[in-house]
Amino acid sequence: MKGILNFLARAKLVELSEDERLAASEAETHTAGASAVAEADAAPGRMPQESVDVSPAVAPRAVAAAPSDPLAGEAEGIALADIFAAAGVPDSPYPAEKLLRLLDGLRAMDAGTRKAAVLAMDAADDNWQIGDCIADADRKISALDAYKQQLNAQLQDREQQSAEVVNQIKLALDNSTAAIRKQIAELEQLLEREVTRAAQEATSVEAGLRAARESTAREARRMDAEIERLREIPTSFKDA
Repeated sequence: MKGILNFLARAKLVELSEDERLAASEAETHTAGASAVAEADAAPGRMPQESVDVSPAVAPRAVAAAPSDPLAGEAEGIALADIFAAAGVPDSPYPAEKLLRLLDGLRAMDAGTRKAAVLAMDAADDNWQIGDCIADADRKISALDAYKQQLNAQLQDREQQSAEVVNQIKLALDNSTAAIRKQIAELEQLLEREVTRAAQEATSVEAGLRAARESTAREARRMDAEIERLREIPTSFKDA
């Protein structure tokens, strides 16, 4: 599979990730080193030399932090990797996103030819299986669906709490108004202040709720777009 991906990258049909470019560089360096050693061993009068591993050390990846409460401060744009990590999605031998990049590079082909090309790569390389990609896509779709449900549940709680607060504010306004109307003319100014204060508080709560709704709607649209991208894998290959 690596050889095919490198070939497609050189033909500018796909774009390799940083890890893939590093792996390709290591492979080329190792191949060049092995060729040099073989040539030296074959030279007349030279003793055979042991091959030397010239692959550079690769630093371990940092573990992604779990995402915070999505509606805390109406936060948006939680990294998908953080969502997957929080959901416990395991690392895949061949992640769905890598196959999506490959599919993006093959968009010039019709769907049938593109599917046949991927299946041919799968059959030609024992280091990965299309089932790995399908399983990874399914797990990530489930994680994103669960994340959307979490957002909706939090929004429903926010709506309920906001409605209770607004009702309390309105009730307090009614009580204050009833009490103030019993007072003499000098208290009319106090009534106006109470009405203004209550209206401002209700407006503030409703504005916060409106912002939360808009935030959740935007995040849901982002999740829907990613789910639609990921769904191409199980839709195309699950029955292959």
